[in-house]
Amino acid sequence: MRIIIALLIASLGLLSFNSNSESEYPIPTKSNKLLFYIQRNLNKNTIIYDANFDKDGFLIEDNPIKVYWVEYEKNGQKSELGKIEKIYAYGVKCKKVELSKNQYKVKLVADEKRSFILKQIAPFKAIIYTLINNKLSELNHLFIYADNSEFWPEVKYIELFGKEIEKGNKVYEKINPQL
Repeated sequence: MRIIIALLIASLGLLSFNSNSESEYPIPTKSNKLLFYIQRNLNKNTIIYDANFDKDGFLIEDNPIKVYWVEYEKNGQKSELGKIEKIYAYGVKCKKVELSKNQYKVKLVADEKRSFILKQIAPFKAIIYTLINNKLSELNHLFIYADNSEFWPEVKYIELFGKEIEKGNKVYEKINPQL
């Protein structure tokens, strides 16, 4: 239900349904800050999840992830998430793991069932992990496909893309949130 609300909020103001294949989407520039990103079929604008480091290269404890838009449909300008987007759609909840230095449990507000682990591996370098297709993996990005033809958008599926930690192979999982 939260995913449906999230997509409704994110799609306010959109009058048409854009059916773009994922291969047509711009890929955000890889950096030491970039943890993962989310793209949607509604438009090419992308939600970016960056590690938030202090001046010495360590995760900021009370705000280890910075989330924002890259609006590719507006010449790639960056903008902050709106308050409602943070609360219901694309925000994150982070909790420091006890007895662990620079490691956090992370939940996306739209889907608090799936767990992520944010871990700092070096100054100015952090990685986010989750299970993708039952394999511990570094998350690269998510793609959300929703039907926006009705008043309430309906998420048809979510795709997770990453790299398996153990063998380094690419991993993929498609989730149907209605099941």
